[in-house]
Amino acid sequence: MPSTRRRIILYVLAFFAVIYSLSPIYQLASVSSMDPKQLVAGRLFPPDPNLNNYLRLLGFNVAAFSNGGTAFSESAQLLMGLSNSVIVGFLVMSITMAVTVPAGYALGRLRLRGRGLMVGLLLGSRTLPPVSVALPYYFYFSALGLRGTILGLVIIQMSITIPIVAWVLMGFFGALPRDIEMSARMDGCTRFQAFWRALLPLASPGIAASAVIAFLFSWNDFFYSWLISSGSPAATYNAFLSVFLGGATSGSAPEPTLFAAAVMLEVVVAIVVAGFLQKYITSLKIIDPGTVAQ
Repeated sequence: MPSTRRRIILYVLAFFAVIYSLSPIYQLASVSSMDPKQLVAGRLFPPDPNLNNYLRLLGFNVAAFSNGGTAFSESAQLLMGLSNSVIVGFLVMSITMAVTVPAGYALGRLRLRGRGLMVGLLLGSRTLPPVSVALPYYFYFSALGLRGTILGLVIIQMSITIPIVAWVLMGFFGALPRDIEMSARMDGCTRFQAFWRALLPLASPGIAASAVIAFLFSWNDFFYSWLISSGSPAATYNAFLSVFLGGATSGSAPEPTLFAAAVMLEVVVAIVVAGFLQKYITSLKIIDPGTVAQ
């Protein structure tokens, strides 16, 4: 009976945690599907939810919209920012994983001299508030001609993703059973072959989870993206969203419903990427040590 009561309490707490976590997303989706007049009237549930705000973001005129339904005047720049964010996010994720997978293996499984110092420096680089290095980054990237470029965005965002993902993978590789690697070495595999054939399949859930972390860090980054790309053709989606806080360049007042649709579009892309990698996160391959060297 106590175990049943404990299970019920856990379910109730989990239910409220889910509601608490999803309520902002619901509110965002609700506002994005409203007419501006419905929002001003204080509607909690949209009486006739529609995709008009999303269509306007994409540059379409919506005649049925009560406020005129004109296309968003900055839709072309917004879509270019979305494209830039996708490109930067996948580049950051790919390069970060290419660097941190071997680094995580080395830090997690090899007895390296000065390993503690390296880990301390790795994590210590993330203790600095971003605003404290804003001016050095700005002038340094400007002097190198990297400000306002995709390459500059990728480099500056990897200063966030590489330390964090390397630390995550270090713990993941360190927790993998050593018997499989030892069996592979005894069967004639080199260290690299044991790493490639035995450990990587076991580590695929952690690698997929780390890839999601790297992509979402890049996708959600506002400060560095705004610092490096604002006002340039390389501006990301997040950097461009600041236009809603002060109205469009034409001087018109910002529309909360349109802003909610723009943010919701960003959330949907992140959910799609995380959902695509979810099958790798939940997978776990069991390796037969006798087949590794074959």
